[in-house]
Amino acid sequence: MRELGIEYDFRDTAKEPLSAAELKRLVGKRPIEDFLNPRSTSYRKMGLKNRKISRTEAIRLMVEDGNFIRRPILISGSRAVFGFDDTVYREL
Repeated sequence: MRELGIEYDFRDTAKEPLSAAELKRLVGKRPIEDFLNPRSTSYRKMGLKNRKISRTEAIRLMVEDGNFIRRPILISGSRAVFGFDDTVYREL
């Protein structure tokens, strides 16, 4: 973000986790799979790669264990980007 000259506020979600309400708002109507971190040890241990889970269950898992959330999360206006995407960042 600094390299792109973008001002930002940082939130350490390990110390200040996202609530279920915040996650629901950020995810909106988009596919929940876009927000789950498939590289997470917890994700792999639960075998979620080959399993379809509900939005409710996914949000519950993300609230209980922040490692289920694809990071970083960049919020710009009404847009939320989960996971690093240099191209999208440059468009913001």
